Amino acid sequence: MKSIWEPDTRVRVRSTVKDGTAGMVGTIEKVTYAQHEEATSVLLDTDHPVLSGIGAFYYDTELEPE
Repeated sequence: MKSIWEPDTRVRVRSTVKDGTAGMVGTIEKVTYAQHEEATSVLLDTDHPVLSGIGAFYYDTELEPE
């Protein structure tokens, strides 16, 4: 696995991310591409109508432990 994040790990989006999700927290989702790329998907803890229940793509360097 290339991604440094394991599925079910709790993370926070770094403040340097400029897409409006900086500071949000969530859980690493199990995705196949994380085995090949230094990136993963996070299920964010939000009730936002667009972001709720879907995985958001992040590079490993855009996340930090919660």
